[in-house]
Amino acid sequence: MRLLFILAFLCVSMPVSGQYAVSKIPEDLKEDVNAVIRDQETVITLENYNSMTLYYKEVITVFNRNGISAINAAVGYDSSSSIKKASAKVFDKNGKEIKKMKRRDFIDVSASGGVMYSDSKVLYVDYTPREYPFTFEFEYLKESTSTAFLPKWDPSPQYLVSTQNSSYKIINNKQVPLISRKYNLEKFNVTYAETPTEYSYQLSGMKAVKREALSPEYTEFTPVVKLALQRFQLMNQSGVAGTWKDFGLWMGEKLLKGRDKIPRATVAKVEQLVAAVEDPKEKTRIIYEYMQGKTRYVYIGIGIGGWQPSPAMEVDELSYGDCKGLTNYTKALLQSQGIESYYTIVDAGDDGLDIDEDFVALQGNHVILTVPFEDENVFLECTSQQTPYNYLGNFTDNRTALMITPEGGIITKTHVYDTKDNLQRLQATATIASDFKLSGTLAEISQGINYGNKYFLESATNDDVITYYKEMWGHLNNVTLENIKFENDKRAITFTEKLNFETDNYVSTAGDRVLLNPNIFNRFQYLPTVEENRTQPLKIRRGRTFQDEIEILLPDGYIIEAAFDPIVISSKFGNYKASVEPISGSKINYKRLFTLDSGTFSSEEYGDYVRFIQQIVKKDKSKIVLTKQ
Repeated sequence: MRLLFILAFLCVSMPVSGQYAVSKIPEDLKEDVNAVIRDQETVITLENYNSMTLYYKEVITVFNRNGISAINAAVGYDSSSSIKKASAKVFDKNGKEIKKMKRRDFIDVSASGGVMYSDSKVLYVDYTPREYPFTFEFEYLKESTSTAFLPKWDPSPQYLVSTQNSSYKIINNKQVPLISRKYNLEKFNVTYAETPTEYSYQLSGMKAVKREALSPEYTEFTPVVKLALQRFQLMNQSGVAGTWKDFGLWMGEKLLKGRDKIPRATVAKVEQLVAAVEDPKEKTRIIYEYMQGKTRYVYIGIGIGGWQPSPAMEVDELSYGDCKGLTNYTKALLQSQGIESYYTIVDAGDDGLDIDEDFVALQGNHVILTVPFEDENVFLECTSQQTPYNYLGNFTDNRTALMITPEGGIITKTHVYDTKDNLQRLQATATIASDFKLSGTLAEISQGINYGNKYFLESATNDDVITYYKEMWGHLNNVTLENIKFENDKRAITFTEKLNFETDNYVSTAGDRVLLNPNIFNRFQYLPTVEENRTQPLKIRRGRTFQDEIEILLPDGYIIEAAFDPIVISSKFGNYKASVEPISGSKINYKRLFTLDSGTFSSEEYGDYVRFIQQIVKKDKSKIVLTKQ
């Protein structure tokens, strides 16, 4: 059977002359695209729950430099897998073969990147085109005894890439228990069949999707199928994943058990640190900060497919580890003081996704620690030496995660930072001198998600700090900054910036009149693109609140001649208020409150959102007129 499979592989890999001519691509698939996937074929043959063969072929026509990224001529492997065949070919616009690359022409490297230790490798080929368009064909045959990860079917992986043909098939003659999760197939006329012995999916003529501002995650509206074995093997460990409870019990028993031992000397040190503390939350904080001060992050991609943490004893000795090792180590430290905590899997990143509750399989790309208390779950990010206790920020906020508990896997939700929580509050005083130079002091407090965007300043170099402010306040001419101070309150999770500033020619003059924009610092300048034929919903993932109050001392002899009326803008997307009030004959007070709410809105509402933001940008430039008395 294997011989027949390989013969079939060799037959399908022989192109007919001219079959890849660009002229053979349907015109509607070439319109406004960077590349076209001509043919994409995946065939997985399951020998058993612990053995599979993967054949993959992809043919892509690239029309410009932006389309190069659509080519992914790489295949990963490790000690549980081997590449039996790999090849690549290049064809010109007429379908004539101009280059052929065999296995010996591929580059074989460690998949480490920034990883200190990893047993994963990548076989890849690189190609620099001489002209466009060209067509690239890549195929490989891979055997593996690890079956925990079946590749998903994703026939359109990028914006501005159309798909002529794509197919995916799993041959499962042993009828190994298998689950599938299908997304958006009905929208794209996908043909599919699922039987105990074969799962197959096929799509033709999918037009490219254009990127739209603030749209949901790409895979939320394109066809995707995820598949997983309910009985699988990860490296040399067999596993089950019928329910999240079963999955969690397997992971606890096979990947985590016995790896939570720490030296007696470390236990004694931790006991000393918390000896006078009664509150278990405060004990947790102290232990977490001890871990932060002792360790540093280094990614380690070894240990049962990179999914098993390093032993806590080893992390204690070396004082480094990756997210798995550091989380497991923190868990062990807490456990030594009788504090229960749970190793927790999450999909991290600013646009990270939820763990799919309806798809029981290995998911996620990161591990954090959950410490359950009666009133809340405390979440600990164990890879950073600076992150405050129980702070996640936009890296792992507001998403479904999986806790590994003694009772099995349990789905939970990480912290949600509401619009009011994500506050940036500025207070400043400014003086306009007779030569119209503007100078003064500023204090700004950031919290919630905004805290995570600021606290890096504390450890930045002075040059980087100055560059940061000058880029943010690019509208301030020749700005100079002095006495810059930061206060990082990790308990309150607030970051305060204080500084003195001076800038030239801030105001504009017209005879005896002076035009002044009282909104000196925080101007909303992002203008979303106008999209007349919007197709995707609008998704604002995180709400924010900006509050400004600036007291301005006017130049000697000047008074307000004209000021804008209080501005109030209300919208389903948020609210905006701005006003100028005289304090005395020579002082004015500018107040601004801008809230942008999170939410998902229909494509038809996108135009309303654009108009709302356009109003904000315009009103943030509102000026008042000063005149001499």
